[in-house]
Amino acid sequence: MRAVIIERNKLVSKRIARGILSIGWDCTIADEPEAAIPHLAGADLVGADVFDGDVVLELCRQQPTLRPLLWTAEPLRRALRYMAEQPRLDHVLGRRDFDSAPRPDELVMALRQLAGGPAPPLGATLAWGASLSERVVSSPAERDEVVAEAQATIARLGVPRRMADMIGELGHELLMNAMYDAPVDDAGRALYAADRKADIRLAGADRPTLRLGTDGAVVALQVSDRFGRLTRDHIVGGLTRGLAAGEMDRSHGGAGLGLLVCHNASISLAFELVPGQRTAVTARFELDLNLREFRTLPRSLLIART
Repeated sequence: MRAVIIERNKLVSKRIARGILSIGWDCTIADEPEAAIPHLAGADLVGADVFDGDVVLELCRQQPTLRPLLWTAEPLRRALRYMAEQPRLDHVLGRRDFDSAPRPDELVMALRQLAGGPAPPLGATLAWGASLSERVVSSPAERDEVVAEAQATIARLGVPRRMADMIGELGHELLMNAMYDAPVDDAGRALYAADRKADIRLAGADRPTLRLGTDGAVVALQVSDRFGRLTRDHIVGGLTRGLAAGEMDRSHGGAGLGLLVCHNASISLAFELVPGQRTAVTARFELDLNLREFRTLPRSLLIART
C-alpha cells in the first residue's frame, strides 16, 4: 500500500513517514498540497493536518478509492465537521502541538485498521507486562463495585484524585450504556432503556465487560457489549452536538451515550463497531499529564468498522 502525506514541518513529516514505512507501506512526503497531487494516482491514503482538511476531502472526492487520515493540534470540532462530510474519514490523531507528530502507537493502529486489520486487544495499547483486569457486570450493584475497584486501582498509582474520579465516571457511563441502552430483543426493541434506574439482571453473553489496564504511565479502560448497536454516524453526530452544547447526547442506544463524558475524560477514544455483534469503546489516559495539560491536549478519535 502507498500513502501520500502533506506536512509542512520536515521533522514531523519524517516521523510520520517512519511510522508508515515501519508497517511495510510506501510513503511520499509533500510539504504543500500542490506537491502531493502528482503522486496521488494509485495511492491508498492521503494524510494531512486538519488545517488542510478541505484539500484532503476534495482529493478524496476526486479519487473515490483514496482513504483520508487527519492529525490535529486543535480541539476535535473542526475534524468532526470533516468526518461528517467524508464517510471514509474514520481516524483523527491528536498531537501535542504543530511541532509534534501524532502518537506513534495511534498512527500505526490507524494504519493497520485502514489496511483492513482488526482493532487491537487492550493489552496492545500498553507496554509489555502491563497489569490487566477484566470483569463482567450483570447488575447495578456489580456495576458500582467494578467502578469503585477501577477508581481504587488508579488511585493507588498516586495520580490526582480528580483523574481517578474521571476514570470512574467514564467507566460508570459506559457501563450504564451497555447495560440499559444496548440490550434489545430479537425484534430490535430496547429492553431496558425506558428506565435507567431499574434494578436489572443481565445473564450470559448479554452482560457487558469492563477491562482495565495500566503500565504505570498509561491507563486504558474498555467497555464492550455483544449487541453492536453503535454506529459511526452516532459517534460523529453525538460528539459534534455534545461539544457544541456542552451536554451529553442521549439520543440513541448503545455504548455511545454520554460521548461528551468520554471525550472529556480521555486523551484518545477508539471504537470497534461490528453491527449486531459487538461494540467496544476504549479510552486512554496519560498519567504524567497534569490536569491542565489533560484538559487542553488535543484528542484522538479512531473508529474501526467491520
